[in-house]
Amino acid sequence: MEVIGIGESMVALVNEPKGYIRHADSFKPYVAGAEMNTLIGLSRLGHGTSWVSALGEDELGELILHKVRAENVDASHVTHKDKRTGVFFKQILPDGSVDVTYYREDSAASNMDIRDIDMDAIRRAKVLYLTGITLSLSSSAKEMLFEAVRIAGDDVTVVFDPNIRLKMWSAKEARETILEFLPHVDCLIAGRDEVDILMGAMRPEEALKSFRELGCSKVVLKLGKEGAVYDFDGIGGSVKNPKQFEEIDPVGAGDAFAAGIISGLLNGEDPEASVEKACFLGGYITQFVGDYQGFPSGDGLRAAMESFDDEKVNR
Repeated sequence: MEVIGIGESMVALVNEPKGYIRHADSFKPYVAGAEMNTLIGLSRLGHGTSWVSALGEDELGELILHKVRAENVDASHVTHKDKRTGVFFKQILPDGSVDVTYYREDSAASNMDIRDIDMDAIRRAKVLYLTGITLSLSSSAKEMLFEAVRIAGDDVTVVFDPNIRLKMWSAKEARETILEFLPHVDCLIAGRDEVDILMGAMRPEEALKSFRELGCSKVVLKLGKEGAVYDFDGIGGSVKNPKQFEEIDPVGAGDAFAAGIISGLLNGEDPEASVEKACFLGGYITQFVGDYQGFPSGDGLRAAMESFDDEKVNR
C-alpha cells in the first residue's frame, strides 16, 4: 500500500432536519474519522490505502467495515475488541456552524496498543498518515504511535496533522504531547488555531521556521479562506484558494486538504501544485453533507479544477 493510516473511525449520527438536535425527527448514520476520511479521499484519487484500527464486535463496527471496503480501502489490519465502536452526534445549524458530541470513551480503538499494528506492513508503505486525535484517545494509543514512528524507519514518510480537539484533551496536554512528537514527523499539516496552541501567536513565516527547526522537513500551514503557506525542504511560498466555495458542511475540510498534500507527495508534484490541489479539495468537500462523501475521483478533480464557471448543467 502507498499510504497507511492509523486511527479511530466512528458512526456519526446527523439529525434531520438541520438545526438543534432537540427538534430532530430522525438521525442519519455516516461513517467518520479523520484518518479514514483522508484514506478514502486518497483511494478515490487512485492511490492504494490501508487502514489500521480497532472496532467493536457490533453492528456499528460492521457498518464502518462495509463502507470502508466499498471505498477500496484495505481493512485487513483492522482488529476487533470486546469493546463498543465509538459514536458521535453532529448538529449542523442553518448558519453552517457545527457542534459535535462524542461517545467514544473506552471504545475499541481507544484500547489499541502496539500489538495491534503490523510494523512490517508499515515499513513497506511510502507514507504513514497520523493525527493528534489518536494521540489524544488514551495513554495506550499515545504510546502506540510514539513507538510506531520510532520503529518505522527513514524509508517511510510520516505525515502528521495535529487535528487538535479540545473536547478530547486540554490545550496544555495537546501542546506538550505534539511538540514531543514532531521530531518524528517528516511532513506537518497544521491550521492557524493549532499553530496558536502549539507555538503561541506568531506570523506564518515564523511558524514555518519554528516547525522546521523541530525537525519537520516539510510544513504546510492552512490559513482558511486565505489559502496556505508552505516550506518544503527550504522551498517556501504561498497559495491562494483557487475558488471560494459556499459551505454546507465544513467537517472534513482539513482531511481533504491532507489528502491533497499526500497525493502530491506520492505523485512527485512540485510543492505549489500540491498545496493548490489541497486548498481546492478542502473547499470543494464542504459542499457536501458528510465527512468524505464529496471526494472526487482523480479525473473529477482535474475537471473541477479546470472549470471554475458557474454552469451547473453538463450537456
